[in-house]
Amino acid sequence: MSILQPSLKEHQRITPPSSFVGAPSTPPLTDEKASAQAPRVIALFKDIQSGRYIKHHPWTEFQLAQGEYDEIQRQLSRDKSLFGYVQDKIRYDYDEESHRLVVRMPTGVHELFIDGVEDAIRSQLKVIRSGLDRAALFAQKVRPARSTEISFPVDGAPSSVKSKYEPDASFWHDDAQYPGVIIEVAYSQKRKRLGRLADNYLLDSDANVRVVVGLDIEYGKKGSRKATLSVWRTHLAHTADGDELRVIQEIADKAFRDDQGNPTDYPGLRLRLSDFACKALTNNEISSGDQEISLSTQQLCQFLAVAEEKIQGRKALIRDCLSGVKKRKRSETPPERMASDDEAWYVEQEKRAAKRVAEDDPDYENT
Repeated sequence: MSILQPSLKEHQRITPPSSFVGAPSTPPLTDEKASAQAPRVIALFKDIQSGRYIKHHPWTEFQLAQGEYDEIQRQLSRDKSLFGYVQDKIRYDYDEESHRLVVRMPTGVHELFIDGVEDAIRSQLKVIRSGLDRAALFAQKVRPARSTEISFPVDGAPSSVKSKYEPDASFWHDDAQYPGVIIEVAYSQKRKRLGRLADNYLLDSDANVRVVVGLDIEYGKKGSRKATLSVWRTHLAHTADGDELRVIQEIADKAFRDDQGNPTDYPGLRLRLSDFACKALTNNEISSGDQEISLSTQQLCQFLAVAEEKIQGRKALIRDCLSGVKKRKRSETPPERMASDDEAWYVEQEKRAAKRVAEDDPDYENT
């Protein structure tokens, strides 16, 4: 990515080691406050499932106490309907080190914008795939995975204890454990966490995640249409105490759209093909064919403008209208008999509940 090298030092921001070596990002809450978070998380999940949640905050944080995340999982396991809904419909992150849980509910603008960005990158990967060199063979194995869950082990914790994230977009190589490129769309609530999120992706993956891209589309003063780009990568620093993996903010809040909504003259987003997988896969396959994948500020502005026009109603939308035609819906039928596998699941839950009662109550008689 030679186009960025002359100005790299100007834009580099190195995350100081003290910010990611065991130090909590925020002061811990009191036990009284923290212990109330688990039922609030479950209540939020239920409100979303029932359609009662109308505030639609795209980024809702909960600071949990030690053990509360396990309690949330236990409560979910007791409610099969809610458990299935959360697994299928609700995106949330959990940072095991800070015990912070974040429920993600991106708006339509965010979803359509990230779709445009993802599609543009995928289109350029398709061009590279059509070649006959080793870079083409490599690109054939790189795929967009949108919000596929990523789990990272926690240093010093049992192997079963992990943090989990569901990013806005990601690109994975078929043979890689982690995605090489992660893209996050930021907005007011999420903006302050984006740097920390980049740290977690890059450091917790041991630099297997190669680059994190942040696109802030709700930036600055009210009424401004400014949007910015940030990029984070890792850097191996040699210190007196040994090698140390650090995070560098290679591009820091560079505007790709100005206050009036026009593209800036910034070069835009520049990625390398080698960014899309860990070094173990890229060193041998594309050592001499590291092609560039780029998105101009004009493209980024176009994707964002289309998303805003669609969701915010900035232009008239076309639809067919039926006139003089009756619409017949199927008649209501009695609820179908519970599926046998559901019956078995509920029977098993009842047995477990009875067993817990028997174990906890010495006067309980097993009939």
